Amino acid sequence: MLVRVAVSSGVAISVMLSFNDLGHDPKRQTQSVKHPPQLVWSPGLTQRPNSPVAKLIKEWALISSRRKEVDVVNSWKLRGDKVKNLDQVLTRAGFNTARDDSQGDSYLWLLVKRASTDELVARIVLQRILPPLISIARRRGRIMQGGIDAAISDVLPSAWAVIRQYPWHRRPNKVASNLVLDSEYFAFVQGNRSKKVKIFSVEPRLLGEIIAEPQSDDFEPQVSLENLLSLAITQGMNSRHVEVLRAVAKGQTAATIAEHYGIAERTARAWRAQAISELRARTQCLV
Repeated sequence: MLVRVAVSSGVAISVMLSFNDLGHDPKRQTQSVKHPPQLVWSPGLTQRPNSPVAKLIKEWALISSRRKEVDVVNSWKLRGDKVKNLDQVLTRAGFNTARDDSQGDSYLWLLVKRASTDELVARIVLQRILPPLISIARRRGRIMQGGIDAAISDVLPSAWAVIRQYPWHRRPNKVASNLVLDSEYFAFVQGNRSKKVKIFSVEPRLLGEIIAEPQSDDFEPQVSLENLLSLAITQGMNSRHVEVLRAVAKGQTAATIAEHYGIAERTARAWRAQAISELRARTQCLV
């Protein structure tokens, strides 16, 4: 069985994953570890056997319990006891745990550090963030041509490229969130900017109304201020600047912002300009 992760030319190289790519023979079923999986995937994700998601889950069910993969993972000497099934690795990396699971996130960071040079690690990380990627595809599928299937086809290759190229040395915190947000950004925001959207500079007073001009009537803009702010926040954007931009988006004037913060109107205008400048720098977007 072959799982294709065809990364678009604008993001990274094309990648094809198969059992043999990882150095495994799918026929060697006798080498599976006799420990049942710990995670149960929703039947709704596997009811369409030919969908990319169903194939990924089916592949995971095979490799997660095979002795060769389990032994390889244990050879990495990550935190905790040796695992008996790779589902344990997903759980330790924060799968199905609280959003603020710092231990899970730090464990995921240890995995991502290896992902640029090890496809098995990258495959594990992809499985770890698969649920939020599916959520993205469902949400995006409602507003794009081709529906959820087209959205999945876009976001999975994007996620693979993000995982393999993640700057772990610069972004050691909120790893899962960063991976998911980056995957959505490169799949749906940056891609549409170059293919379907004309970006142009606007005055601050228009910031809450429009960011991108569609070139055709049948295209719904997928770039919003909140999308850009979410990305900028993961890059460490100043919290005051975030608040100022949200105020501008709601139609608040410099005078209103000045009154709220107890500052001069001139200072409020300076804050607004600084916030827009930082948003540009953090997202490489002309707003």
